[in-house]
Amino acid sequence: MKKLILLVITIFVTVLLFAQDCSDIIISEYVEGWSNNKAIELYNPTPDPITLNPDYRLIRWSNGSEVADQDIKYVLPLEGTIDPYDVMVIIQDTTFPGQDTMIYPELRNKADWLAPADYEAGTQGCRVVFWNGDDAISIQNFDGQNWIDIDIFGEIGVRPLNWQGTTSPTGAWVDTPPYADGQGAYLTKDQTLVRHSDVLHGVDRQTMNGYGPNSFYAFAEYDSLPVNFFDSLGFHRCNCKPASVGEIMKEVEVKFYPNPVSQQKFTVLASADIMAVEVINIVGQSVYYRENTHGNREMKVELGDVKCGMYLVKIYLTNEQYLLKKIIVE
Repeated sequence: MKKLILLVITIFVTVLLFAQDCSDIIISEYVEGWSNNKAIELYNPTPDPITLNPDYRLIRWSNGSEVADQDIKYVLPLEGTIDPYDVMVIIQDTTFPGQDTMIYPELRNKADWLAPADYEAGTQGCRVVFWNGDDAISIQNFDGQNWIDIDIFGEIGVRPLNWQGTTSPTGAWVDTPPYADGQGAYLTKDQTLVRHSDVLHGVDRQTMNGYGPNSFYAFAEYDSLPVNFFDSLGFHRCNCKPASVGEIMKEVEVKFYPNPVSQQKFTVLASADIMAVEVINIVGQSVYYRENTHGNREMKVELGDVKCGMYLVKIYLTNEQYLLKKIIVE
């Protein structure tokens, strides 16, 4: 009997957990670029449209605040509808005087929705899309009685430190435990972060997906791209979306050798034909581009005189898609 009860409880808990998957909006991409080049991408993982107003809002928990939801300047009511398996990209309102010159055109062109940017006037939501690497962000849903966090980026109530152990200049969550003391590589400052495709639901204050206090580890659920990189905005790959008839079920595999790259040379191998290869540095500048004249699945790359460090490789495929991979140049 005890075993039967335990089995029933286990099944109930499992069903409850899986019921949360693909059920509500998640944060699919976070952009913390230079100056005011900030963006957040929200993804609808369900087969039905989700109407945002009046039941959804975005909050910036500035500098470790736990009461930002009580200040209208840090609370942005969301509007519009996100179609099934589609995204909404939110940036600042570029029509506000003085703001348009600080936001790059390539980011403005990605926007679906503009947040107010009248920072000093006290407009509702005017201080939301101004985050730095030490601010938490959450999306909330109203359940009829209370506002509930359905997804959180960062950790509410925690302000991570910088490499000096202070808050000025601004710090960020890092790649080394406990992730908030500044001792490690910044992950949430001067970065574009894309949610893993196997993330099927958001996190709340209770679970934090097992992060625990003072331990938001961005790489647990996000991939890192260079600062001011916006090409990945506007779409999101998620395992919530079922494969349609005729859709390629197996992802294209790409390998580099050697990696780390030595003598400025490496070879790209793919399981599909390669049309071109582009190499992008950490500030989003293209340092190499060449078409694959042979149109096969192998391409040799000679970078020439580039600095050592991390680079992003963009592999263009024949089906008008591309893949992004990271390499280290020694």
